Amino acid sequence: MRLAGRIVGTLVCLALAALLVLLAVDVSHWRDALRADDGRYRTTPSAGDLWNPEALVPLAAARKGLGVDDDLAFRRAVRAVRLARLEDVRTSDTRVLIQRAEAKDRLEAIAAGVGDPARRSRAMTLLGVLLLAAPVASSEEQAAALKAAVTNLQKAISLDPDNSDAKFNLEYALRQRSAGLSARGGAAPNPSGAPNRSRGAATGAPGSGY
Repeated sequence: MRLAGRIVGTLVCLALAALLVLLAVDVSHWRDALRADDGRYRTTPSAGDLWNPEALVPLAAARKGLGVDDDLAFRRAVRAVRLARLEDVRTSDTRVLIQRAEAKDRLEAIAAGVGDPARRSRAMTLLGVLLLAAPVASSEEQAAALKAAVTNLQKAISLDPDNSDAKFNLEYALRQRSAGLSARGGAAPNPSGAPNRSRGAATGAPGSGY
């Protein structure tokens, strides 16, 4: 009996050791994938397998152990915004509209969460950018979009007073609202920088807004 118990104990220890080795490999894969896929994102944002390495240990143990779920959610939200073709202000392409709806849903989930205030602020900024880039069919829709954009951008600044992108876009939105001009009156937003950073302000010089 003692011999059998020792054998079982040895086997259990070996199994646990093997599991820990596999988990360590998965953790390494995740770290490498985040770095490599951030680079792939910049050149090929439409790639469908970004930030999704194969795992040896089930139940996403390595990903959960690293605590990267919030980072992944933000990367995927920024990717969705980039694929939404915000520069195409009059598109009626169903696929693009679906992509914009996906971007909105992802950003709203982050903004409404309880995570890092700076990340939530960046998500709120990009929600404002989506509204500034949304096609409008009437002056009423335009006014509503600008009002909602201003609200989101103000919330972004309250969450992170150092968010310069939010300030630039808020400056633009307020200027457009006070002048009664079209929300199309500026360079298209370009949230296409590093996926873990918000680049919601315009491609123009800092201070020029949207």
